[in-house]
Amino acid sequence: MFADVIGQPQVTETLKNELMSDRIAHAYLFTGSRGTGKTTCSKILAKAVNCLSPVNGDPCGECEICKGIDDGSIMDVVEIDAASNNGVDDIRTLREEADFTPANSKYRVYIIDEVHMLSIGAFNALLKTLEEPPPHVIFILATTEVHKLPATIMSRCQRFDFHRIPPQDIADRLDFVCRQENCEIDRSAALLIAGIADGAMRDSLSLLDQAMGQSSHITEELVRKTAGLADKSRLLSMTDCILRHDAAGSIDIIDVLHRGSKDMARLCEELVEHFRAMMLLKTMKQPASVLVMSEDDLNKTAEQAEKLQLPFIIGAIDALQTAHDRMLRGVNRRIEMEMTAVKLCSDSKKAASSLEDRVAALEKALSLIKTDPTMITKATSGSSSPKAPVAAARPSAEKMKELRDNAVPMTNWQEVLDDIKKYSKAIAMGFEGSKAYISGKYVLVDSPNDICFELLKNSSQREKIRESIKLITGKEYSMGRYSYPEEETNDDALSKLISDFKKAGVPVNNDDEPQ
Repeated sequence: MFADVIGQPQVTETLKNELMSDRIAHAYLFTGSRGTGKTTCSKILAKAVNCLSPVNGDPCGECEICKGIDDGSIMDVVEIDAASNNGVDDIRTLREEADFTPANSKYRVYIIDEVHMLSIGAFNALLKTLEEPPPHVIFILATTEVHKLPATIMSRCQRFDFHRIPPQDIADRLDFVCRQENCEIDRSAALLIAGIADGAMRDSLSLLDQAMGQSSHITEELVRKTAGLADKSRLLSMTDCILRHDAAGSIDIIDVLHRGSKDMARLCEELVEHFRAMMLLKTMKQPASVLVMSEDDLNKTAEQAEKLQLPFIIGAIDALQTAHDRMLRGVNRRIEMEMTAVKLCSDSKKAASSLEDRVAALEKALSLIKTDPTMITKATSGSSSPKAPVAAARPSAEKMKELRDNAVPMTNWQEVLDDIKKYSKAIAMGFEGSKAYISGKYVLVDSPNDICFELLKNSSQREKIRESIKLITGKEYSMGRYSYPEEETNDDALSKLISDFKKAGVPVNNDDEPQ
């Protein structure tokens, strides 16, 4: 039944409606990522068009045709693997067979899997049959790489796109399968399997089958062991080491995992997913709809995300992805993982020290002002006596209006982003969908998301972007934001201290360079 195809209502409902109204096409094209139900749906469709007693578009599963297709005794349904039968002669043989009327059923159905593997000559041979198909023949073409198909082939087929199956749907199906097999599966384990499968039901069922071979009660720990994943606590501990700048502790964790035969490239992928989760937690209002994890893991990850700045998280993802690429090129995986861990611990220490120094300086300045209020007068009088410290601030509303009024679109902004991509793909991704304007000596960035503005706040990242702008335009510009939110966040310690300065009457550096 089409109900057995999980998470593809846009396909199954349409096919059922066509079958019930007897509007059957002569060629179908099923495309989508692996394990999403293309072959399963093809076989159900082959039964449905030939079933003697269809029920609301579904095959009955009880008639001799349905049973014959299931056990392979009906020769009118032919499944061809185009990966190993991709030559012109193979398709010519198919064309000759197609001319014969079905022996037992109403339609002769050809299911051609991985159809993109056919040669150019084979496609040309198939095209003639698709142009003038015999009335008793139906072709079902399935592929994971639809872009490799000639436009002439696609234009003669009804195309159905199979989407990645939502994690919740996969978890529900796994729970159903376990109940049928008299097994028990924890919800967190089902969600973990769904996350590993990345939208592929076939991969989910394969991993579930492996786990069921070890125990009738499937837990998250068992799934991690079966899939060769690091324990979630190890990932959290590794991130804690980065937060504490504890390079030795992170190497100890890597050593334990390596001695447990954990693949370092896989560990790198898991850390990327963990940092991605923290990135989404810091940028989305409802990240739970995207993240596939238990509520407990979500809370623990959110706690760690609160302690890290977004630019550092993006930089960590970039460093881990670079390390993963190097691992796949043949370098020593353990050494590469250790080097990356030490680098992340060092970078987090630099980021924390920079922020702590700035906060400490502002706190000290505020303390001095409260002790000696005359510093305010001295600072504003222009005398040569010691001045009160000056804090950095955003431009005034009037200045921003002036910048916006004089701004013109930067036509070569995409070239700048392409150059940034050479330095860091992750940083370039943060500016995806952004636009830029030139106003005097400034380049003002406008973006639908806040990630790029967090990057602009980081001095080192901002300098890299300015270098790219200079390389493309030949001119030096200051960086800024095209528009600012009306309200500042209350949880920004620096913003709070700057506000305290203003209340105390301390002059604020308004040098018109937005950050």
